Amino acid sequence: MSLDINTPRGQESVAEETEMFNLIKSKNPSCKFFHTPITKASLIDGFITRNEELIGIYESKCRRHSLETFQNQFQNEWMMSCHKLLSGAQLSKMLEVPFVGYLYIVPNKIVMSVKITNEKGRFIIPIRFAEKKTSACCNGGTMQDTCGFINLKSMKIIAGLDQ
Repeated sequence: MSLDINTPRGQESVAEETEMFNLIKSKNPSCKFFHTPITKASLIDGFITRNEELIGIYESKCRRHSLETFQNQFQNEWMMSCHKLLSGAQLSKMLEVPFVGYLYIVPNKIVMSVKITNEKGRFIIPIRFAEKKTSACCNGGTMQDTCGFINLKSMKIIAGLDQ
């Protein structure tokens, strides 16, 4: 069985994530980002440190839809698996650090962030939950999943749009 990461689309996804983190690091040079293994289905995507201290955990997504598509076709919402949201909240509580989401809108070169939980693992932004047919992976396919929807208005633009 081939891993998604080993396919051409998987490698494009890695390149997009690298581009996103280069933009994030340019705005936050004192922070370091440590990824969980990209060849495994980790509960979160990584850890954020500053001065060798853990200050957060994160989930990151790169999307090839334009900002206009998010606004006009996706009700201005970012979709994340309920499983990822709940796992992030639980780890946030256990590690006593916030859970942060990063969204990279690739066509517009916009990076957005949102603090999803506080250090107690409590959700601090409104999230709408619903059943949805989604992509199974970066290489396609579909699956039915419970998803959380985060309004982009809850998010901060950290790169792009003249930031």
